[in-house]
Amino acid sequence: MNLASSPAILYSPAESAPISLSIRLQRLLDLAWVRCGILALFAAFTFFYGLHVGDLYRTENLRALVARGMMESGDYVVPRLFGLPLFTKPPGMYIAIAICSWPFGDVTPFSARLPSAIAGSVSVFLFAWFFGRRLGSNAGLIAGLILPMSVVWLEKSTSAEIDMLYCMFVIASILFFFRAVEKEDDRPHFGWWMAALECVAAANLTKWTGFVFFYGTAIPYLAIRGRWRELFRWPHLVAAVIAASACLGWLWLAVHREGWEEFVGTIRQEGMPRFAPTHFGEQFTWRRAALHPFRIWAACLFWSVPALLAFLPRFRQRWDEPGRRLWLGLSCWLWPQVIFWSLVNEHAIRHAFPAFPAMAGFAAMVWLAWHEGRLAWPSTRFTPTHFFLCAIAVWITVKVIHVERMIPIRNAQRAYPQRGDKMAEAVPGDQTLFVVRAKDEGMAFHYRRPVQRVRSLAAIPATGTYCYLAHADWAELRKTRSGEVLLDAPDELGEPSILVHCAPVPSQSASAAPQ
Repeated sequence: MNLASSPAILYSPAESAPISLSIRLQRLLDLAWVRCGILALFAAFTFFYGLHVGDLYRTENLRALVARGMMESGDYVVPRLFGLPLFTKPPGMYIAIAICSWPFGDVTPFSARLPSAIAGSVSVFLFAWFFGRRLGSNAGLIAGLILPMSVVWLEKSTSAEIDMLYCMFVIASILFFFRAVEKEDDRPHFGWWMAALECVAAANLTKWTGFVFFYGTAIPYLAIRGRWRELFRWPHLVAAVIAASACLGWLWLAVHREGWEEFVGTIRQEGMPRFAPTHFGEQFTWRRAALHPFRIWAACLFWSVPALLAFLPRFRQRWDEPGRRLWLGLSCWLWPQVIFWSLVNEHAIRHAFPAFPAMAGFAAMVWLAWHEGRLAWPSTRFTPTHFFLCAIAVWITVKVIHVERMIPIRNAQRAYPQRGDKMAEAVPGDQTLFVVRAKDEGMAFHYRRPVQRVRSLAAIPATGTYCYLAHADWAELRKTRSGEVLLDAPDELGEPSILVHCAPVPSQSASAAPQ
């Protein structure tokens, strides 16, 4: 792509100064180190600016607590929360937070969010690399810049949540797969297959559904191209066996330590309801399923608006063979996942997050089509280049407002540090705080003392004990135990909860032990 010859910046011969300026700009962008520098600066601003702002928010605290437990116990196999195994997610993100927190000596908001920032930066460079191979170096630069400029990336890419690290592994697995089947030949591309499947294994060890995105893309892509036999050739089969062995190896260790019933019970409770007729008491409706693709589109704003042009019937025919294969790959990446996650019972946007890069890829192709004249640009004064620069300016403004205004406001409403400090003042330093059903990882993260969850009220120790209980649990416990309410402390969801000092039970019950 030559910026000098683009309709977006084409001038008359009399206006030689602008033409020479565009030529110099193009020559500068042709330098690999310049493109890398632009992407690095953009990634540093997008992903690292604001990492230290505000306390951990909502389930960020849960991730940080589990990672802190790993650091303190040295057990990096079984994630634990309040002393009990937590198999709702595999250990990948918790290990990443622990590694990033090791130089600091403890988990902090900055170190807990650092894996997501690193993963976002890697995703940008992966996207730029792949688009650069297919459509040219400038296309790679544009695709890398467009990728994180959406509403959902604004939150996920600087959060201590699992989604960004998980998305990076999915992106890498799909792009490496496209690289493995790039050429129409019989040569075994085992290295790229191996890289792709190892990223699938890493995704599965971060969140359970990594294979859904990979095979949901690979199977239709190979089937449409008439190359479905690639799935039965030795490069894929050997790589898949090695990747599956890594996942099964962790599974065996976890089950060996905690027991099969513990593991299966958690998975059944966490995963099966999403495929059941009801979830969280809500009935599946076709209306919600039909609206879910529009919610996904809205979450990808603002680049999802021009991306709609990529779905026009003739858009694919405007490209050469590499461009058409790229369009097909993005389609197989996006649409099967939109359909699948619309039919799954819980219509949460985060579940389809690893499919959002495909929308960004379509937007990059549309911008390139405008810039190269493949699509008609509607304005003569406001060029595609102007449009892109304005989009960058808007993104910078939105990012600054989010960091400087939105994050402080939302965190002030939760007041995690203040609640943790109050709890620490009320409980002696040598005592373990017991919880049953109360949910407040934000308080516990700032409490910084041992917290133990028990499975029932009967498992609370018979000796004098400090407990953080829901009102209903305290009403039930008072039938058999006396105690003093020390603090009225609603949990992070606003549910009524209290801190109680339970008196010892009579001596005949003193032998009771927590389970």
